[in-house]
Amino acid sequence: MTEKWTKEKAWEWYNARPWITGCNFIPSNTRTIELWQEYGHEEIMPRVREEVELAAGLGLNSMRVFFPIYVWKNQHDAFLKHLEELLTIMDEKGITMMPVLFGDCLVPKSKHRDPVFGRQPDPVPGYFGGEAISPFDEAPDEDGRETAADNVGWSPYDDRALWPEAEAYVKELARIYGKDERIIIWNVWNEAGNSNRLSMSGPLMTKAFQWLREMDVVQPLTADVWGAGADHPHGWLNNPRIYAEIEDLAIELSDVVSFHFYGDYTHLKQYIAVLEKYGRPLLNTEWMHRPFRSIIQTHLPVFKKEKIGSYFFGFVNGKAQFNYVWNFIKGMPDIDTRLWMHDIFHSDFTPYDPEEIEVIKDLCLE
Repeated sequence: MTEKWTKEKAWEWYNARPWITGCNFIPSNTRTIELWQEYGHEEIMPRVREEVELAAGLGLNSMRVFFPIYVWKNQHDAFLKHLEELLTIMDEKGITMMPVLFGDCLVPKSKHRDPVFGRQPDPVPGYFGGEAISPFDEAPDEDGRETAADNVGWSPYDDRALWPEAEAYVKELARIYGKDERIIIWNVWNEAGNSNRLSMSGPLMTKAFQWLREMDVVQPLTADVWGAGADHPHGWLNNPRIYAEIEDLAIELSDVVSFHFYGDYTHLKQYIAVLEKYGRPLLNTEWMHRPFRSIIQTHLPVFKKEKIGSYFFGFVNGKAQFNYVWNFIKGMPDIDTRLWMHDIFHSDFTPYDPEEIEVIKDLCLE
């Protein structure tokens, strides 16, 4: 069993490769489980190939991809087959993958939102994620009214009796891909503490790191910090720091420090200064939020200059409707919600802002 990497080993790994620059990849013709399930897969993949090629043409060399454990559980062979297919497509274009294994962002506030396989519902126009009521919103009580703001996201793995299932998922992926150079890093947990969960995921997150290390994976492990425990949903943007115990735990477990930050240039620099004190390589695995002034023109040069790994959120606009702002920031003063929040291309591959594409190419193409 390997231990947490030393700072020296982390920097040796980091400095041995080019600047990591990429995006969070959710193909424009998918929004939920469509990339991974059996139904409709062959119809989806030509578009996926086109978008991976588009990313390579910009000079992007990595993509962060979310894994749904429930597809692994219910359509196991299809999931593994489709994962291998996607890895092959990306590798052909010189793009590595950062898999996200678990997470607390967008977990349902109700036990009754189990995934349904097959044809997925069409997106509801005008809403981030394509749903009028998203997991960001509060769950209704029995009378159909919204409950208090402290209701808590639910995960089936809050039941420890299901942990052997989670262990099998982690260890199978580690056995197959733990020494595969196409996987650049394991993003073990996305935004621990989100959905009002705070420290609830800490025990399983700790176990997931342990299981990967038991399998002697050669890639580094990380869990994102993102502002958990801030006094209001966007308070961390103007006062970036470590707020919650779950974030301390994420950094304690991680070989390299990954973080999310959707704020402006000045506060980004402040957050980087906070995280540099841990003495490990940094990767910003979610950023770019035009209404919050997190933009390509100001932020990507910072990441390139300081050699901080970069994965902006979104890529080609489509079913997931990442151009629309989150519901909870609608109506905020001084926020121009007419701007696209995420994504850099329209569905026909024309740029949202041609200057953004010029900046990306200038910084990413060698």
